[in-house]
Amino acid sequence: MRTTARTLLGLAAAAAVLAATPALASPASAATLASGTAAATTATAVTAPGHDYDDRWGPYYSKYFGHSRAMAARGGVWTDDSDRVHVEGRLYDRYSPSWLCGYVQVKFEDTDGDESIYWAKKCGSSGYRSFHFASEDVDSAQVRVCYWHQGESRTKMCGRWKYVYEADGDDE
Repeated sequence: MRTTARTLLGLAAAAAVLAATPALASPASAATLASGTAAATTATAVTAPGHDYDDRWGPYYSKYFGHSRAMAARGGVWTDDSDRVHVEGRLYDRYSPSWLCGYVQVKFEDTDGDESIYWAKKCGSSGYRSFHFASEDVDSAQVRVCYWHQGESRTKMCGRWKYVYEADGDDE
């Protein structure tokens, strides 16, 4: 009964949206409107007041270990008035063995190619660990998620490095 009511409410909502947009004559028009709406929503979230750059990233994962992966949930990246780049997020460690912990690395690279790597670790499945790192004179910032093997004191099962920030080439 609940599923039927939920389905009827969903159909009613969809019908109301279609009634409000009579210009949708074909599926192609609907796809264009849907992608345009998503782009507009994303564009409004890109720059926050007081920030030259503001964006969201994730979720990113480690590689699988059995049936589990460490996860850095969606996070944010922004620049402040001092041109420092900030990367923040939440790290989860769910369903992994006790000797493995969730581990996130944030790598900042400057225009000379010098790198600074910061990390956070979360052991145990309850809750998450917040992280926030910042650096100056940043050309790019990347994030990757791994497991940390407690007994070997090293990373394992790392996911790929993913760019979360790249400076514009206009500054040169």
